[in-house]
Amino acid sequence: MSEILKLVHNAPEGYKSCDAARDAFRRGDVEASRREHMKPLHAESHNSSASEYVKSVVFGGLDGITTTFAIIAAAAGSNGNFATVLIFGFSNVIADGFSMGFGEYVSGEAERENALTERRREEWEVENSFDLEVDEMVQIYVSRGLSFDDANSIVSIISKDPKLFVDFMMIEELGLLIDLDDHQGPKKQGLVMFTSFLMFGCIPLLAYLPGKGQGTDAVFGVSCLLTMASLAVLGAFKGYLVGMSLFRAALLMVLNGLISGVVSFFTGNLIESALRSEVPGL
Repeated sequence: MSEILKLVHNAPEGYKSCDAARDAFRRGDVEASRREHMKPLHAESHNSSASEYVKSVVFGGLDGITTTFAIIAAAAGSNGNFATVLIFGFSNVIADGFSMGFGEYVSGEAERENALTERRREEWEVENSFDLEVDEMVQIYVSRGLSFDDANSIVSIISKDPKLFVDFMMIEELGLLIDLDDHQGPKKQGLVMFTSFLMFGCIPLLAYLPGKGQGTDAVFGVSCLLTMASLAVLGAFKGYLVGMSLFRAALLMVLNGLISGVVSFFTGNLIESALRSEVPGL
């Protein structure tokens, strides 16, 4: 029995999983990768993929942690009390989180509307200038290294189905790869961004929740540890998903938060010192 027949015989049932394919790639497991590719594609598999929301989770979480920690560091540098930290910290998490989530929704909706407009234009051009659109696609493939005959053969096959032809034009000509059927996509992206910002943004504040009765420096130290640990976990999660070194991804996140915190701490300290010298008794 050939290798291919063995793989087909041993291939597990079910649809192809992008997550399983990525895992096989990370492990360098060629046989597992081939088994996964022999499974049938699910028509809606892309809609359930968590990778669509990785960007929103990572950016929302990173911004939530760093901006909140920057406020805490500035308060610590300027000798701010517990109430100041909690008031400004939670106000920032809620307001900035909403702004980030709504901004993600607006940008996603604008991107979708632009793609929808471009698709309508391409459909109109195919309907009214079909031969010119075919020539244009042939030129695109030739410019990418295909011979004229090969390019012409490919386009001749694709153009038999007008919808499929427009799909290819959206990608090859315009570089647009957006699921126009997912009307809730931008809303879901915005909600994920807001939720991620809210969850991660609250972590640096956890050390301050017990309130008074603890040393300010000690509480700030605990907040620093919580922040750096959260950034490391978030960075490792990102590294796992994109196939990057977990240590390197975590280190980059921690450095980003550390630098932001240091800058904010000394900025708060300098401003507080300047105000005290200008306004005695402050």
